[in-house]
Order: sequence, then structure tokens, then C-alpha cells
Amino acid sequence: MNAAIRTQRAFYLIFATATLLILGLIYAWSIFASPIGAAYPDYGPLLSQVFQVSMFAFCVSALFGAQIIKKVSARLAILVAAFLLGAGFVLTAFASGSGVWALFLFYGIFAASGCGIAYNAIIALVNPWFPDKIGLCSGVQMMGFGISSLVFGSLANAMFSVMDWSLVFVIIAVAGVIALLLFAFLVRPAPADIAARLGLKGAAANTREGPTKSQSMLSSKVFWVYSIWATFVLSCGLTVIGTAKQGAEALGFDPGFAALLVGLVSTMNGVGRVINGAIFDRLGLVPVMMLSAVLAIMTMTCMAFSFADNLQIIYVVAAILVAMSYGSVPVMASAYARQRYSAADFAKNLGIVNCNIASAAVVNIAIVLILGSPVGARAPVVYGILAALGLAALGATFVFKKMYAGDLARITEEESHASSQGEF
Repeated sequence: MNAAIRTQRAFYLIFATATLLILGLIYAWSIFASPIGAAYPDYGPLLSQVFQVSMFAFCVSALFGAQIIKKVSARLAILVAAFLLGAGFVLTAFASGSGVWALFLFYGIFAASGCGIAYNAIIALVNPWFPDKIGLCSGVQMMGFGISSLVFGSLANAMFSVMDWSLVFVIIAVAGVIALLLFAFLVRPAPADIAARLGLKGAAANTREGPTKSQSMLSSKVFWVYSIWATFVLSCGLTVIGTAKQGAEALGFDPGFAALLVGLVSTMNGVGRVINGAIFDRLGLVPVMMLSAVLAIMTMTCMAFSFADNLQIIYVVAAILVAMSYGSVPVMASAYARQRYSAADFAKNLGIVNCNIASAAVVNIAIVLILGSPVGARAPVVYGILAALGLAALGATFVFKKMYAGDLARITEEESHASSQGEF
């Protein structure tokens, strides 16, 4: 039984990672924006904001998907996601000529919402199969999501040279729908006693939950401190990921290398998720948070100098490293929601904690509206502000550390008491 379950969960993890590899194309907007901008030059000033809107919709839709998972099933959530994803890419392909509003509606809301619902449902289905390797499981799945721009984004960029971008979008829609339909009907939820079946001992196998672990995420003070850290680290990463190609071209790189840089950023985003997940499993949440905040400060400072003095190499290195920082947040969101709160509420809590991406997108939109574009003359100022946000994230980490240690101590005490007394 033990060997069969381990084989089954390994298959599910591989399948989930492959599916998320396709869904991660939502991050390839900086590649998609080039042919769309060439086809519709008047849309240029607003194209970067489509990505920010898509990140906002990605998060909000995950909450909607969590309700479908809780009240009906993860399968239905994935089917809804397949419809939204397919419709979003197809309608973007055929309606974009009607105005820039079509990009915001069909790509920024429809396609991104499909990705958000599917992302939440897939992770909620697969993570419970790995009670002993929460961080690594999350990291591997999110690696697929993160490196999508390298694998399929680069392929899409090559396809743009031989066919119209709208046809490429239709191909993406078909591939995404097929992958989600297969996943919906092949993957099953983990059994309630998965930890016992795996032969785990101690906390990993303990299914009893005390009042601290059963606490509502929104009512716990530590969640709001965590959200400050996540929002500010994500703001730094989203700015670079959404404009990596345009930023490289603004500094004088040729379009070919600029597209390659998007792939390199995507690679670090993906690999960083596995690394951060492994660090979490070994050292815990706080060391990952500290490392990510420090990287955010350093990379945003380097970005400011790279635009101020046209330092191309500094820009490339900083763009790649900030993806390591950014990639930690989705993995820690999953691990934090699983470790701190009730397993029964995991899908809902994952949707809530991932809303930090939406808050980060709002912060970025506000910065652009007030200060200007992160690839224009005001770029040094924009990145200087983002470096300050990274510093605030580091400060929030120290506050979080003390609060979280107290929470974990109470959870351990309650579970130990439950095991000895047979309560809960």
C-alpha cells in the first residue's frame, strides 16, 4: 500500500507540474505584448498594465475557485477554469482589434481567472498527497508554473515570426483546455488518512487540530504581518517580470537577447521555487522570508542604478536574481497556509493568501500612475521606491518571526495534548 501510494502521488506531482507549465504562460505577457503592440501601436502605453490586471484577476478568481472546491468539487473548479482559459485566449485573439479594453477583459480577466482557479484547484488536490514534503511538493509544482515563460514563452516568441500572434493564442487555448480536462478526470483527492498510510510519525501524521490551527486566517494577526512581507516582495518581482523584455530593450539590448532574458528570469523564477521549498522543509519559513527580502532590496537598488547609468550587465543580473526572491512567495503561501491553518480549509486559505499578488499589483499600478513607467526616464525613482518596499518587507519579517514562533508553539502544545488525551 505504501509503495502504491508513493507511486500514485509521484505521478500526480509530475502531471500537476506539466499542467502548470502551460498555465504559467500568463507570466509571458512581456513576450506577448511585443507583437500585440506592433499590431496596435495605439495600445502601447497601456500594455504593461494588462499584466498587472491579470495578476489581480488571478488572485481574486482563486477565491471563487476555492468556494467551488469546498461546495462542489475540485473537478468542477478545473472545468470552469478550462472554459475561462480557453475563451480568454481565443477572444483575445479575435477581439483585440476592437480596442485595448478587449485585452484587459479577455486576457486580463478571463484568461487570468482561468489560470487562477486552476492553479488553486491543482495545488489543493496535489499538496495533501505530500504531508511529509509540503515545501518541496509546492516548489516542484510552482517550478512548472514559473519556468513556463522559458519553455513555452520562448516557443511562442519563435512562432510569432512565422505566424500571426492571434493563431498562437488559439493554439495556447487548445493546449490549455486539453491539459485541464485530462487533469480534472485523472487526478483524485488524497485519502483522509494519507499520513498514516505513508507510515509517517509525529507531527506529520497527526490529523488532530487544536483551536490555534483551526483559527480563521483573516482573524489571525500574524497573517496580516505575513501579507506585508508578501505584498512588497511580490511588488518588486512583478515589476521586473512584467517589463523584462521592454526594460532590456530600453537599455540597448537587441530584441533577441531581450526575449532570452525573459526566459532566464522565468528559469530562476521556477528553479528558485524548488530551492525555496527545500529551504523551507529544512530550515522553516522565516529564513526564506529573510532571504527574499534581502534579495528584493539588493536587486531593486541595482535596477535603479542600471537605469540611471545604463549598466546593462547589472540589469541582467538583478532581473534574474529578483525572480529568486519573487519565486519564494507562491511556495511560502502554500506552505504557510498548510502549516499554520486547518487542512480542511487549505483551498480557501490558499486563495486568501495568494491575494497578496493582487495587493502587489495594486501597489505597482499606483506607483506607475504616480511616478511613471519602470522602463522610462523615471525608472530609477520607481526602483528606488521598490527598494524601500523591500526594506519594509525585511522589517515585517522580524515582527513575523516572533509572532509565528508563538503560534507554532501553541499548535505543538495543543496537538501533543490532543494525542495524549484523545481530544478534538
